[in-house]
Amino acid sequence: MQYSLDIALIIPADDRSASCRPIFAVPGRVCSAEIPLVGIQLAGESRQKNVAKNGAAMKQIHCAMIAMWLLGSVGTAGAGPFHYEFHEVAPAVWTGIRPDSPKFPVMGNTTFVVSDQGVVVFDGGGVAAMAEQIIEKIRSVTAAPVTHVIISHWHGDHNFGIYRFAEEFPNVQFVAHSFTGAAMNGSPVDYISNYPGFVEKNVPEFKDILKKGIDSDDTALTDHNRQAYEQIISDADEISAEFKRVKLTTPGITFDKKLVIHSGKRRIELLHLGHGNTEGDIVMWLPEERLVATGDLVVLPTPYAFNVPPRAWAATLRNLNGLGYAVLVPGHGEIQTDTRYVDLVIEAAESIADQRDELLAKGLSHEELETQLDFSAFESRFTGGDEYIKGYYDDWFEQPLRKAAIKALSGEPMVVIKPKGSK
Repeated sequence: MQYSLDIALIIPADDRSASCRPIFAVPGRVCSAEIPLVGIQLAGESRQKNVAKNGAAMKQIHCAMIAMWLLGSVGTAGAGPFHYEFHEVAPAVWTGIRPDSPKFPVMGNTTFVVSDQGVVVFDGGGVAAMAEQIIEKIRSVTAAPVTHVIISHWHGDHNFGIYRFAEEFPNVQFVAHSFTGAAMNGSPVDYISNYPGFVEKNVPEFKDILKKGIDSDDTALTDHNRQAYEQIISDADEISAEFKRVKLTTPGITFDKKLVIHSGKRRIELLHLGHGNTEGDIVMWLPEERLVATGDLVVLPTPYAFNVPPRAWAATLRNLNGLGYAVLVPGHGEIQTDTRYVDLVIEAAESIADQRDELLAKGLSHEELETQLDFSAFESRFTGGDEYIKGYYDDWFEQPLRKAAIKALSGEPMVVIKPKGSK
């Protein structure tokens, strides 16, 4: 397997800071099992890296996250909570789509690329059962080993099950952006400790809510939330079993701008196009197939806008469209074959950034700005008038983007990385 490190055309000519390096050490970090050595070709120099994988740490999931999960819990009848539907989207390129993307628990899509030398997986599963489905599908189409698992960003619904690849393919390498590596070695992933006890902690309350007909906010239980609670209770045993199996797997290879993997005759480009859903989002670009897998940089049916600076996000999405893709596999939701959805997200993000700047120039306070940002031109275009979609359009896109637009004015990081377990 050959690597090369290039500077993408979308990167300014004076920015030659791309690097490929192991995760930097943080004092007090506890490390456990090591991953195998990997050789990397960097500016003509061969280097050997040996990077340790960290175990899980502790932090409670915020009530808002549980509410977010609940909002999308009414899913496809008959489909299990961790089910993929696999599609061959190009010759020897497969995508696993999680049907009904907001269904609880929210889990990301996957894509894998097969060559005669091996398999490269982009986002290998938020729980072990999803990773195992991917591995089973891979083994049904090739005898080649998985050589790399790419981590699009640090959110666990895309990677808390990828340790299964290391167990099945001992020489597999885990690859991510340097920010993602730092986040996964730090406090942002502390919430993993809440997974094992989620069902036992919450299902009794959900049953009580159903019995009383009164939701947790003391309002009458809606039909949608009733169905959501009933589905979670129905799937509780399977969810509980998988949540008890989650593990953190940190990347052994990190880079800043662009990393190219040459797998057989295939060229697989990993690109950091700018700030997206996180500061370290990367996409997998297959130039010959004109196919891009985006992680949560693009999510359907409405975007995720938590901690996303709108103007930077729009610029990143313009870089994405500049690739000239024919097929786009989003982090959640259905495959796209044109730029219309991404164009809509760009339009919305730029509109909010422009409104914010205009209102700021008029002397409004940050609190006034947040409430006066106008999303009316976009709600129906994202939701199509569907009340189900409107619920998480409000909670996952509009309300978070109001706050993120103001937060971005501070110039501070949208997500602060502290040592694991920090308060």
